[in-house]
This record gives sequence, structure tokens and C-alpha cells, in this order.
Amino acid sequence: MINLVREVPNLRLTRAFYTEFGLEETSPGRFSTVVGGEQLVLRAGDVPRVVELTIGADSDADLDAIAHRIEGLGIAPARTDAGLAATEPVSGVLVRVVVAARLPKDPPPSAPTSADRTELVHREPIRPLRLGHVAIGCADVEEAKRFFLDGIGMRLSDYVIAGPFMRFETDHHNIVLLPAPMTLLHHTAWKVRDVDEIGYGGTRMIESHPERHAWGLGRHAASANYFWYLKDPAGAFAEYYYSEMDDLADTPYFWDPVPGGEELPVAAWASPATSRPGARRAARRSCSVRTRTSGPRPGRRSRMSTTPTGGGSTTTPARR
Repeated sequence: MINLVREVPNLRLTRAFYTEFGLEETSPGRFSTVVGGEQLVLRAGDVPRVVELTIGADSDADLDAIAHRIEGLGIAPARTDAGLAATEPVSGVLVRVVVAARLPKDPPPSAPTSADRTELVHREPIRPLRLGHVAIGCADVEEAKRFFLDGIGMRLSDYVIAGPFMRFETDHHNIVLLPAPMTLLHHTAWKVRDVDEIGYGGTRMIESHPERHAWGLGRHAASANYFWYLKDPAGAFAEYYYSEMDDLADTPYFWDPVPGGEELPVAAWASPATSRPGARRAARRSCSVRTRTSGPRPGRRSRMSTTPTGGGSTTTPARR
């Protein structure tokens, strides 16, 4: 994942939120992370909207393969010297794919350098390392996932009854699709250096604004991510996350679904989530469903119309 572009009705407040969250505003409305560079663009709009996603590929040959697969879905991508672009037809989100260098490896977790426990008192602002994943709500999850799995070439990691968790390479997921009556941004997830930074960051964000707290501290089961979700002023959630499991994922196949795997809870443990009124009802449902590594339980009614498949291709965009 390289870059997300959003439109928000309350641009000033949303910019202030993400600055406090720890992103660096390099120019008005453009935000960078430590490792990922510029990864969030906020623009003024009448309603909250996901405008576009930009992802990276290793080579022009990858772009050719992706363009061919997208054309096979009946979608005409636009190809330029800068890369290719195609609109996912269900959500209306423009997806750009460009040739880009892979991101540097994430810095190692923070560790004490002496027996002086004052090091545990974090005095510097939290700076997220990179944008890890984006969760998008849309009206037809089954149709939308074809674009990302069969077109872009992502791989399926897990399937929450609410929708697929898809990845480029060694992250457990980079894009999640959730059922919603309209296209919306459910959350963005920003990786930090360790679970302490999740605690420091979340605590600071709610000290003067307790209404920002949504869910956390907790740990997801399928991805093994520690998490803390916070509400941004535009109605989406921003997640601090970290998992030591990421260091074990040394191949693109590490997170492949396990056939016949047991049903896992969305969270292995977590504090209670706060209520999410109005448009956040879909978000609440997504936090209460359970996951299966090989699709919904046979014979069980689900909001999904078909049992998911592995999908994807061995020719994939760059992992981050």
C-alpha cells in the first residue's frame, strides 16, 4: 500500500486529528509516515469519501499482467507512463498501480537499553511507521473482491463472515471489504513499533478527547495484531497496531488460509467497544462476527452469497 486519498467535510478538524495521531503533515492535507513516506491525502468534500488508492508494483511486466487480468473482468484500465488506473465498479474507488521501490524493512521493536525503568515513560510523540491496511465498506463485497483478487492479484488471508481480508505479500491483510449500504471508509490501520506505542498513542489521543475512544486495547485472533481504534472527525476509525507475527511472515504464502481451520473470534481479547451510533452500525457488526480460515461454516446462513476462494495470482504488486 502506498497512498490513500480521502475527501472529508471537516478538513481542518480531520487534519488536526491525524497530526495529533502522529502523522507528519508535509504540506496542507498531505501526511507522511516514518517508513512509508506520503501515505494519506485529505481533501475537502461535501461528504466523507474514499477517492483513490495507490499501490506499488515491482516492474512494468507486473503492470502488464495486472492490466490483462483487469481487462478479463470487463473493466478497461487506463495505462500511462505513470502506471495504470482502474475504477473498482462496486465502490467507485479509483485504484492506481505504479512501479515503485519496496519500502525499507520496519525498524525493530523498542527495547530497554538499561535497568533504568524511566525509559518506559514515553516522552516523544508516537510516529506510525507505515499505513498497514485500509477497510472499505461497499454494497456488494463478493463482486468487489473479484477486482482485488482476480484483477489486482491480491491473495486471500482470512474470511470474516462480513468480508475478505486480502494481502499483497507478507502483511496479513492490506485491504478489507465489509458490507455496507454505501461506499465508506471503515478504518485505516497504522503500524507502530511495539504494543507500548499503541498504549502510549491511544492514551494521549483520548486524554483530552475521551469521545475518540472506540475499541481497544485488544488483540485480533486471525492477524495476531494488537490494536486500539480511535474515531476521527470524519466518521472513520484510525487504528494503531503492532504484531510480532509480522517478523515470521517471510514468504507471500505465510498467511494462506488453512483448509478446515477452526473458527476464530475477531479478537482474542479486548476491552469492550464503545457504541457507534448512526452510520457506525455496520462497523459494530464487523467487530462482532467471527472468522473462518476456509470460509463460512457449511450450511450456515451468512451475509456472503458464496463460499470464498483463494483467488489471486502469483504475479502481485509490491507488498507495501
